[in-house]
Amino acid sequence: MPPLVKTIENGRVTYSLPHRAKVVTDAAGNALFLEYKGRKVADA
Repeated sequence: MPPLVKTIENGRVTYSLPHRAKVVTDAAGNALFLEYKGRKVADA
């Protein structure tokens, strides 16, 4: 299991796998969409 990359976006801490699509969530923790390399790739 690769280490999770910790990033802070809009004051929220998100953990994501490197080189993997990341689930972007809103403040309530609901999944909004998947992001890969900064681009929206799919709706969650």
